[in-house]
Amino acid sequence: MFVSLMAAAALAASAPVQPPPAASPSAVPANLPPPPANLLPVSGERSFLFLDRPSPNALAAAYPKGPASVGMSGRAVIHCAVNAAAWLTRCQAAEELPAGVGFGPAAASLGRYFRLDPASEAAKGPFIDVPITFAMSNLESEVLVDGPWLAAPTFSQVAAAYPEIGGGVAGVVVLHCGLDHDGRLRACKTLYAKPSDREFDTAALKLSRFFRMKLDPAWLKGGQSIATNVTLRLAAPFGDEAKEKKIAAPSWLSGLDPTAIGKMFPSQATAKGVTSGLGYADCVVGADGSLTDCHPAPGEPADLGFSEAAAKAAPAMRLSPWTENGGPVDGAAVRVPIRFVQAAK
Repeated sequence: MFVSLMAAAALAASAPVQPPPAASPSAVPANLPPPPANLLPVSGERSFLFLDRPSPNALAAAYPKGPASVGMSGRAVIHCAVNAAAWLTRCQAAEELPAGVGFGPAAASLGRYFRLDPASEAAKGPFIDVPITFAMSNLESEVLVDGPWLAAPTFSQVAAAYPEIGGGVAGVVVLHCGLDHDGRLRACKTLYAKPSDREFDTAALKLSRFFRMKLDPAWLKGGQSIATNVTLRLAAPFGDEAKEKKIAAPSWLSGLDPTAIGKMFPSQATAKGVTSGLGYADCVVGADGSLTDCHPAPGEPADLGFSEAAAKAAPAMRLSPWTENGGPVDGAAVRVPIRFVQAAK
């Protein structure tokens, strides 16, 4: 079974609570990694600006009271209407991770603080999806970070750790761990485990030794301890999720250079006067998130070389070896769509 992933010609770099730069014309909607702070707009094919957003005090006030006592991080996506003045209204939680902790309602309560640039494409609405990340540490001497993973458990390692009393259900665990200077986890403790009575927390602690994070050198200069929260979803090894190596909520670590993509525009399409197209590459994900064994699938329009170009371009991309909802990626079959737009002459 193939998992459809949306790839981008370029990944937007985001500073804390700052909007991403304007998207390349050749970009398509993408599963982008969340920024280190609280906000990254994701709806629509064009980037957009928020003129107003929640203040740090509003974010802190919305943080769920239960997790705040233990410093848990979480993510939610809110689905909102856009009114005539470009404010977000009628926001509801569309996704929440971990589920049932309160991050969804907390994020929805923040929707009223967001106002789009009225001149932006997104302000035309009628709806928009906004993901919000919550992160808080209960230790003043500790900096909570969320960097990209260099290494993470594989499907086989997760299957081997699945508890004997798991009962075939998928368990979700959030660990709070310190970070060594080489990016490895240490001194992990369980913040959240559901179900709580089937030893999923023990299994997650066993898997913690396989993680390694890429550290920003700036994190190591402040003299404070650095830590991270890790979500793990442990699926039953005999279930479809594990056997079919399904990927949900992927994160891209690297995308494609728009200039390079422009040079790969297929000559067959140019000869027929076609100026844009969508190519599909079927690939296998390596343990480090690299895309391998890529080959073309039928493109749009068909038989004009777009998928052949996509198959050549896709190996330059890389997924995080650990997904947003807490799962491995190695060995999964993925279909990556890449849009090609002919450069203006």
